[in-house]
Amino acid sequence: MNLIRLVLLVMIAGGIYLAVTGDFADGKLEEGLQKGKDAAVKIAEMLEEDQSQEQPDTSEEEESLSIEGDMYKWIGKDEQSLIDEYGEPERKDPTAYGYTWWVYNQDSNKYLQFGIDDNKVVTWFLTGDETNADPLTIGDDYQAVQSQHNFEKKVTYKKGVEQYTFQLSEDDLKTRPLVQLSDSVYAQLYFDTFTEQLSSIRVMNYEVLLKQQPYQISYRGKLPKKSVLEEDWEAIEEARERQIFDITNRYRHRFGKGALVWSQPVAEVAFKHSKDMRDNNYFSHYTPDGVGLQERLQADGLTYSRAGENIAAQYPDAAAAMEGWLNSEGHREALLHDHYSHLGVGVYKDYYTQNFLVPR
Repeated sequence: MNLIRLVLLVMIAGGIYLAVTGDFADGKLEEGLQKGKDAAVKIAEMLEEDQSQEQPDTSEEEESLSIEGDMYKWIGKDEQSLIDEYGEPERKDPTAYGYTWWVYNQDSNKYLQFGIDDNKVVTWFLTGDETNADPLTIGDDYQAVQSQHNFEKKVTYKKGVEQYTFQLSEDDLKTRPLVQLSDSVYAQLYFDTFTEQLSSIRVMNYEVLLKQQPYQISYRGKLPKKSVLEEDWEAIEEARERQIFDITNRYRHRFGKGALVWSQPVAEVAFKHSKDMRDNNYFSHYTPDGVGLQERLQADGLTYSRAGENIAAQYPDAAAAMEGWLNSEGHREALLHDHYSHLGVGVYKDYYTQNFLVPR
């Protein structure tokens, strides 16, 4: 019971008693205060009883998700649960956001990676060919998915006095709408705008969303700081290269194209172009001196009968870059070209280069 409330109740009840008796002598005053205290305790007990009946149940409950399905319940589960369900991953890839991708890539129809941070699943990404993530399936029609999940231009996360609002453009709504599954879990639904079908799904907690900031954002509060040590970048870049290679072959399988073979010499050419673009602050298939893919391949002694190139920049990770390429006509043509047989990928920080080749 609050001490101040008790004192006030004692004074009020004691005063009422003395006012009724009209006797303010010392003995009567002490007696009145005691009776007032007894009365105050009874009043307080009655108030406490009423208050306890009116208080809502504040016990913690598991967050309910707007999409029901086993895949969407992985956020927050521990890594041992993941091992029990899927076994050990093929790779554990570092990221620029603090979590580690556990990559499951053995199925040619399916590519799945879980982000683990502090022993917990904080995000996952899924793509493939008609891969199921009930109630959604890769290949679902855009209009059908939109009818089930309202795609909003503004999606807001609130925590106390902090508020973060992601503002989606018309292009965002067509290619990668953001759906709030609960107070703290979100889904990015990537769509192939050429087929108007669901291409990939990314689910993440609010912390990952704030770290990646994949949309324009207005906020009241503090944004997470991005801090990657320089010595950590090489492992992150190599991880992104492997992921791009894996996802490229899943896309090719989806459209009935043959799998590409990794070429390390070609990857080195691609890496040098990504690094040159970032170091010299340009974004082009040609260097400021006019050097293109043909000259770069020849400079490294690579002979070929056909070659092509995709470049990207400022995407938060490999999966996002791949979806960007898929929705660009020229890049899509290179990704799904019938005749390419080899692929080399080079990533430097947030610059990405794919070099496709048919060697002689």
